[in-house]
Order: sequence, then structure tokens, then C-alpha cells
Amino acid sequence: MSSKIKWGFAIVMVLSVVIIAQATAINNYYMPAVYFEPTITPTPTPTQKPPSGCNIQNLLGTKVKVCFADIEPKPTTSPLDEWVKIKNIGNNTAELEGWRMSSDTGNKYDFPAFTLKVGQTVTVWTNKKSINSNELSMNRDAEFWKDNKDCGYLKDDSRIKKDSFCYSSAGLVAPAGE
Repeated sequence: MSSKIKWGFAIVMVLSVVIIAQATAINNYYMPAVYFEPTITPTPTPTQKPPSGCNIQNLLGTKVKVCFADIEPKPTTSPLDEWVKIKNIGNNTAELEGWRMSSDTGNKYDFPAFTLKVGQTVTVWTNKKSINSNELSMNRDAEFWKDNKDCGYLKDDSRIKKDSFCYSSAGLVAPAGE
């Protein structure tokens, strides 16, 4: 093979590499052997029933630490089977008499005489006929919580907010304002 042909072949090869490199830089074209596209996994959407947890910011510096722990605003059985759980996460017993739970709908429930021991949870039903020692019933004839969106507030007997939460049908949970 003559040197002119070798040089011509070398120039064609170099130009091919330069053209491919430019095309890659300009068009982000990658050869299939080296191309990698990460798989995007969608984040699961929360279900309708949100775990509320405790809004610790509202409890800082307070002696009694009582908060919302969970809620069932849309039961599958009767609408009056909805409930909310209130938990004592502090180091002191909480006397709940006179405390108030309210919702954005304007519903209010004033707690009767009830002692919530350290670490104890009480389930507050909208209307349950038979309850045990860790349950209370509001004895309402109508729903307390809206099915799709509502906010709840827990205030002590001096009407100082202790905890709050909001939920929607998408399960979004956020501290409530009020």
C-alpha cells in the first residue's frame, strides 16, 4: 500500500473520530454500548389515612406533652366510627379534663375527667357505645372530621394549643395554623 493511501486512510479515520466527538458533544448522542439512562422510580403516593405524629414545636418548654398520634377520618364502616388517638409523650401525667379538641369544620369536643399516664394513648371515637378504659366517645350523631380534608387542634384547659395537624384525601400531613 502506498504512503499516499495510508495517509489518506489516516486522515479519514481522524476526521471520523472528530466528527463523532463533535456530534456527541452537540447532540448528546451516545453509542448504545456506552449509553446509560437511569431508571426513574416514582415516589409512592401516601394513602388517604395519614399518621399524624406529634408537632414537637408546640410542645417545647411545656410540662405536659400531649399530642395527636393517629387518626381515622374516613372509616370503611359507619361514618361515626371515625377516631383519633391522643398520646402523652411527656414525663408527667396529664389530666385532660377541660381540654378541647376542635376541627376546621367548627366541631368541638371538651374532654371529661380523664387521666392520661406517661406513654399512654387514648382513642377518642366520634360515637362508640361500648368503650374500655383507654377510650372515650364523643357520643355525636354526626361526623366530627371531614372525609377528604380537615385540620385538628388540641388545646389544654387554658386554651393553649398543644398540637395540630391537617390531612387531605392525598394523605398530606402538615401542622395546622389556627
